[in-house]
Amino acid sequence: MFNKIQKIMARQFILLTIVLIFSGLAKAQVIDDSSVDKIQKGEYNFTEGRFVAYLADTVSPTFVREQFQQLNIAILEETIEPLLIAIVNTPSDESIKKLEAQENVVGIYRTILRSEREMLENKLTDPNLSALQKKEIRQILSMQSENYVIEFDYSIDVNKAKKLMGTFRDIAYKIVRNSFRTVTLQAEPGNEPLLMDKVEQLPFVESTAMIGTIKN
Repeated sequence: MFNKIQKIMARQFILLTIVLIFSGLAKAQVIDDSSVDKIQKGEYNFTEGRFVAYLADTVSPTFVREQFQQLNIAILEETIEPLLIAIVNTPSDESIKKLEAQENVVGIYRTILRSEREMLENKLTDPNLSALQKKEIRQILSMQSENYVIEFDYSIDVNKAKKLMGTFRDIAYKIVRNSFRTVTLQAEPGNEPLLMDKVEQLPFVESTAMIGTIKN
């Protein structure tokens, strides 16, 4: 779960999601204290009709869609990915089989072969590749020493994963994906603050943030 202090920080523009427009590509980032002064000087334009909600780290896409559908709130975009870890040693076949049998384990995958690594490395030189695609490829390539990648279901957060993996004494692992779970929600222009307050009352929502663009 995110720290509840984030709700206050979001309201103080510490956690505002800013959409950067560079060469026609939209990139989102979270601004920090250094950007508050720019906001006060009017260097950012806030996007009307939408805002971001930061969700609890155990929600699933199906659950979130159902909840907002019941409230008649449209989801414009969503980023909800399950926890992913990589095994960094060589455990016994018995341990792998026991881990695979766990009800919260969606799948266990072997890491890529050398030929696949070379293909991905060459792909990085493609000028048509977006920054996000390059980031994802580099993340895959960084798993050079792992033997397996473990995908959990959406109900597993870091603490639950640590508890589960602690029962396997011969398995060493590292977390390779633990991203924020967010949705971009639609709001009537001018009504964003009221809807944000309503959404923040939901038990699975940690905080909300306005979306803006940097003025040219």
